[in-house]
Amino acid sequence: MSCDYCTTPHQSVKEMHSYLTSMGFKHTFFERVKRQGAICYFGEQGRCCTLCPDGPCRIKRRAPKGKCGIDADGLAARNLLRLVNQGGAAYTHDFKTTLKTLKAIAEGKAPFEVKDKSKLLWFMEKLELDTEGSEQELIGRLVDFLEREFMKDINEPLTIIEKLAPESRVHIWKSLGILPGGYIFESHEASAKVMPNIDTDYIDLSLTALRLGLSAGFLANIATTLIRDIIFGSPDITEGYADIGVLDKDYVNIVVHGHVPWMGSVVARKAKENKFQNIAKSIGAKGIKVYGSLCTGQELLQRPDTAKYLDGQVGNWLTQEFVAATGAVDAFLMDKNCAAPGMANLVHSLKLHTKLIPVSSVVRLRDVEAKQEYMYDPTRAEEQAEKLIMEAIEAFKNRRKTYKIHIPKHKTHYIAGFGVESLLKVLGGSPDPLFEAINSGTIKGVVGLVSCTTMKNGHGTFTYEFIKELLKRDILVLIAGCASSLAQVEGLTNSKGRKEFAGDGLKAVCEALDIPPVLNFGSCLDTGRMALLIIALADYLGVDPSALPVVAAAPEYYNNDALIDGLLAVSLGISTYVNPVPPIVGGPAFTRLLTRDIEGMLGARFMIQPDPVKAAELIEEELKKKTS
Repeated sequence: MSCDYCTTPHQSVKEMHSYLTSMGFKHTFFERVKRQGAICYFGEQGRCCTLCPDGPCRIKRRAPKGKCGIDADGLAARNLLRLVNQGGAAYTHDFKTTLKTLKAIAEGKAPFEVKDKSKLLWFMEKLELDTEGSEQELIGRLVDFLEREFMKDINEPLTIIEKLAPESRVHIWKSLGILPGGYIFESHEASAKVMPNIDTDYIDLSLTALRLGLSAGFLANIATTLIRDIIFGSPDITEGYADIGVLDKDYVNIVVHGHVPWMGSVVARKAKENKFQNIAKSIGAKGIKVYGSLCTGQELLQRPDTAKYLDGQVGNWLTQEFVAATGAVDAFLMDKNCAAPGMANLVHSLKLHTKLIPVSSVVRLRDVEAKQEYMYDPTRAEEQAEKLIMEAIEAFKNRRKTYKIHIPKHKTHYIAGFGVESLLKVLGGSPDPLFEAINSGTIKGVVGLVSCTTMKNGHGTFTYEFIKELLKRDILVLIAGCASSLAQVEGLTNSKGRKEFAGDGLKAVCEALDIPPVLNFGSCLDTGRMALLIIALADYLGVDPSALPVVAAAPEYYNNDALIDGLLAVSLGISTYVNPVPPIVGGPAFTRLLTRDIEGMLGARFMIQPDPVKAAELIEEELKKKTS
């Protein structure tokens, strides 16, 4: 069944949408986008304010100031800072959960252990912490340090930044006054600034956003990525299958969904135990399978010790409704981020047996029960996981006989597990082969792509076309976040990617190294993993990161935490491409600051281009400047 507004490269999504339409269900995100119609021009440009009861105010030619007197630049900058603050809060919520988990490990009360002690020792040595004692004692010291960092006031610079960041960057940040304190107090200060009539200076508001990007970036992205590697193990090459077709109707199917992998990892491991497999078989299933969704799945796919418990990756956040619509999923376990409210409507409207179960203190859906006993607690994680598995088994018993299960056959082989260590291993122990390929012109450089997927251009279409253009231009892509699922489904992370999409130079490098042209670096929070790679490469060459032939890209950013990723990258000296056009262009001086003037301060800027081909050209030109 054709659909002129259902733009997506994914055949499985097209098939599932057609299946839903055939049943008379026309309430997916495709239809919701169509019904919303045109987007508000003022809101899209950041020229609308709803902060006080005298509004809403809209900045326009005949009204260039709000009722309070704020101009377009102050308004756009203040609006953006609010979004940045929310994104940082979301990322540092993950960090807080990680600290809670670490504390329980230190006390011997959590079902996790240190898998990479060498990284733990490296991290503690970099922070100048005592490395004598048991692993639990080391973890305890690390927790104490990070908790103090989190709670530092704004006039107490983060030690973690001064110890991990290149000296050249720290010097720049100090000179600009953006070396931040802990996120709790940085966020508190920013929250006060965005109140009406407090801070309306677009330059100060921009500097405040950079402070938030650095504070959340080092605490949440970098520290949390390191801790996950310490506990789960550092990334190493894994393989598997992605797309809705990985589901198997004969099994009890559990989807671990969201961005925080702690609960999902325990459920996936426990579900493989004979006890639960046998219970599932006793009710008529062949067993239990657990699948990754969004960044929870991407994180668990990064190393063999966690990937072995997953039976596939179903997709990114816009795929979730279609995954549920198969009728084959018995439980969606929803941790923090991207529990789409449309899921509840779909499950209830179709009278599906599927249980939607929040496992995070911040996830709530209307008309979906959220039981406190299932909110992730590291000291009770195994007990909670067992109960969640039993919930899925009970749901399997209630599958509707009258609902015909429909699972598309589409699934694609992927290669994952790239990080600093595994990438160096592929390169033979040194980054020299990569730099030699760039210096010789065989490849143009590297793009670190961390992205969601939005509804403005269908489902992933923009990102798909953008990545293909990069590969055609001999640009190696490191990818993380929801864009990873898109790349996996469309064959960009396997040998097909290099055969069908890579330019001759990139293809030759990939074949020599036996890697795909798109390297999966994990979840969106694993921007921290990319940042650590950038810092390591800059240190190896003895240069500031701004000199590296690297560009960052978020071709379809969606959640506000993506703003933290972008601010961290630009602060590190890595120019960053963003799309859709962010709500800043209503402020001309503010736009000029972020897209041009900031380069004079940080050695990097934000780049905006709403066409995927032209965006790839823009990035190619940026990389040429770095290598000429």
